[in-house]
Amino acid sequence: MYMFDLAKKEFAITEAITISELVKNLPEIENNKLPFLIMALANYIEKTSFHNPNSLLQDVQRCLTEQDPHRALQRMLVHMVTVGTSEDVLNVRMYSTGEVARFFGVSVATVNNWVNQGRFHGVEKGERFKQVRIPENAVYSSPTGVQSTVAEAAEAYACEQSRLNRTQPMTDAEELAELVNAVVHFEKKYGGTYEKTLGIKAKPTPDEARDAQQWEGLLRSIEVRGANT
Repeated sequence: MYMFDLAKKEFAITEAITISELVKNLPEIENNKLPFLIMALANYIEKTSFHNPNSLLQDVQRCLTEQDPHRALQRMLVHMVTVGTSEDVLNVRMYSTGEVARFFGVSVATVNNWVNQGRFHGVEKGERFKQVRIPENAVYSSPTGVQSTVAEAAEAYACEQSRLNRTQPMTDAEELAELVNAVVHFEKKYGGTYEKTLGIKAKPTPDEARDAQQWEGLLRSIEVRGANT
């Protein structure tokens, strides 16, 4: 991880501006292709940014509408350099897949599958035999479309542990009992099993979608534990 003081950050921003100016000297036929690069970069920023990029993306769209792709490129390069040199990003806490699995109540294999499926925005599959590290501000997208950060899942897990007055990790039997109790809670709330209620609802409300995500995760965790016994 590279560290930046104020001077280095200013140098990096200056170079970003210089690069965008140099692109203006490309042959016209190449400049005609530049908007496609701009759109690809805009998609990347939207998918992976842990900050709110709406203002940036609106500026980029306006520049493309006004046929000023060089200005759009400059805005994106400066944004990327600014984010990349900010201390709040560099100091983001990183979690192992085991920790993330505990927060979400699933197995490590499930978390690895989520990474491979791209469900954690901006988290790329690691090299073989190397453990993936997941930042606390990574956004997880569930199959139902509900999004939450790893930090939110970690906080919810910590609150639950505090509520249960737990200072030691739960045993396998205790964890299974907690999972079953949580499933029973949802079955009482919706008057039936997941498969007969939220699992088949075409247009759930945001609250129902969030419950569906948690309910589905609980059932998956119970299934994994059953397969491992």
